[in-house]
Amino acid sequence: MQGIRIIALFAVGPLSLGADCIQIRVVDPQGLPVTAATASIGQSTAKANAAGIAELCEEGALSGPVRVQAQGFATAVEHLAVGESPQVVELRIRLHVETPVVVTGTVRPTELADLDRSLRVISASETVAPAWSFAELLKQDSSIHMRERGPDGTQADLSIRGSTFDQVLVMINGVRVSDSQTGHHTLDLPLPFEAVQQVEVLAGAGATLYGSDAVGGTVNFVTKKPESKELRLMSGIGEHGWNRLAAFGGFRRGIWSQSLAGSRDFSTGFAEGRNFRNVSLSSESFFDTSVGTTSVLVAYNDRPFGANGFYGPWNSWEDTGTKFLSATQTIGRNVDRLNHRFNFAFRRHNDNFILCKQGCVFGGVHFRPEDNQNLHQTNVFQGSYTVAGVAGTKVRWSGGAQVVSDGIDSTVAGQRRRERASIFAMLDLRPTERLTLSAGVREEAWDKWRVRTNPTFSAGYWIGGGLKIRALASSAFRIPTYTDLYHRDPGNVGNSSLVPEAVWNYEAGADWFLPFGTKVSAAWFQRRENNSIDWVKDEGSAVFQARNTQKINFTGAEFEVRHTFRNAMQVWGNYTALQASQSLPVGGVSRYVFNFPSNQGNVGLQGAAGPLLFKTRLGAYNRASQTARALWDVSIGRSGGSWRPFIQATNVLDAQHEAFQGLAQPGRWIRGGVQIDVFRPN
Repeated sequence: MQGIRIIALFAVGPLSLGADCIQIRVVDPQGLPVTAATASIGQSTAKANAAGIAELCEEGALSGPVRVQAQGFATAVEHLAVGESPQVVELRIRLHVETPVVVTGTVRPTELADLDRSLRVISASETVAPAWSFAELLKQDSSIHMRERGPDGTQADLSIRGSTFDQVLVMINGVRVSDSQTGHHTLDLPLPFEAVQQVEVLAGAGATLYGSDAVGGTVNFVTKKPESKELRLMSGIGEHGWNRLAAFGGFRRGIWSQSLAGSRDFSTGFAEGRNFRNVSLSSESFFDTSVGTTSVLVAYNDRPFGANGFYGPWNSWEDTGTKFLSATQTIGRNVDRLNHRFNFAFRRHNDNFILCKQGCVFGGVHFRPEDNQNLHQTNVFQGSYTVAGVAGTKVRWSGGAQVVSDGIDSTVAGQRRRERASIFAMLDLRPTERLTLSAGVREEAWDKWRVRTNPTFSAGYWIGGGLKIRALASSAFRIPTYTDLYHRDPGNVGNSSLVPEAVWNYEAGADWFLPFGTKVSAAWFQRRENNSIDWVKDEGSAVFQARNTQKINFTGAEFEVRHTFRNAMQVWGNYTALQASQSLPVGGVSRYVFNFPSNQGNVGLQGAAGPLLFKTRLGAYNRASQTARALWDVSIGRSGGSWRPFIQATNVLDAQHEAFQGLAQPGRWIRGGVQIDVFRPN
């Protein structure tokens, strides 16, 4: 870790006996002077000159600690020892930027500034007008493209840096919850919005740590852990028959912390066949002892919705539901010692899909609703063990093993099961105070013990002045879903001959942590895919078929600037540009791979303005199937008090836009309600 050394060059008499001047020299760990550092003792303050020297003087005796502040370093505080002769004081402190602690992209909790790759933390508990959709949070990141078939994330395909929805791994507290039937259920989370503390978005491959599916990126939803008694209620109504009821409660008593959350969202639909009802419930228990922490999460949801036009020109209907259990035990509470983590999880997902709710005609044949009703149930069991330790001051290591068994019982795909087993190891080095290096590898076996090796390499270097440069190379792969392999209906046909996708990700970037709460980030990235899986329709054909595409390179750049004011008001802007190395032949139609935005950007503002809480985001994007669209969302609520009314308007400009070609999304939508804090957390 970076540091500052403070050397007292000389003192005129011992401090305790009335010395009125002291001279110090401020240097970094390499012995280079830190210019413009601010030093103070008592009431005396001075700036370090080009040589890093600052002189502090007072009329009376100097007393108290010497305090030194410098851009890009934490504040250094040292009590100088009493002595008759000049003193030399060495103080080493780590480079510290106030960034959130994250668990994605590493085995042990780590500050965001210490990661050598692109990771974004989005708080779900910001003091702003209430939100109720995970999709709403994720839209703040320009590298994420939400292809929402249904509003409020009822069914939303999640794309990161142009990936398909199947190439994004979703986790809850580091436990994978992606669906093996299809990535369309990626955001079918069995969690009320109120149960989540923050969302961590890791861009680029994460297969070394998490295994198959972490190709375009990884999204980890971190739940809240109550620290005191709290109870929050929320109710809202709005256009299109929308209404919502939600509650979150929690308490802490001794070693036991408990949270309970529930929500119900309902809408008659902004268009025919686009109604929805979402019900989610969760309970999480934590037991903290001197050994470690035991946590048990039980969650459930049910989501019936109208799916008119989702997968073709039919008035479809779908009902999905999830049951999730996760039990975790950690051993070790000191991050600088050996730490263990054991986890067992079970996920059951049900999907009842009717292609033609009132019947339909296809190819001259009349189909009844029951003729194309698909019933799917997936069951996933998983167990994992990770261990992390240190070897001296410059080496950290981690490793682990994971077993995943998933199966499907489907009227279309039949009864099938597959197992995966993997081991991984990571090594984090800090050869110097400025340089960090990481390397890791994962061996994953599946399907009669076919093996895939996924290495990763990264490096970061603190140049100084809060500026860090970084680079990454990582490998990933994705096993075809059951839908890719076996699905069949009048307009879509799977392909049992598909082979896994193979990917290499490359990234180079810089993060600049400026004083007074400003951060600037920029990155170039490339994803090189072999055997990409897409659903393609040829010219003259009415049927989409799953196919492997030989090679596609996705190249892009992203930029973000974010500033946090002293009153916690935040303003930000981000932009992502992306292009593919090839396109489909003339006449061919890609359903997923080539549906990414070429340009996407956001500007936003949120925080308190007098008695009001204010949040707004203006996002714009364009893609091959649709010219540029701008979507503007605004939320206003009361600041402070136990009763906080709010109003929200999405798509204020009433822009006409589509998630997929021909699938319209809502226009302007106004909703409002009240949030009540019965008990506030201490």
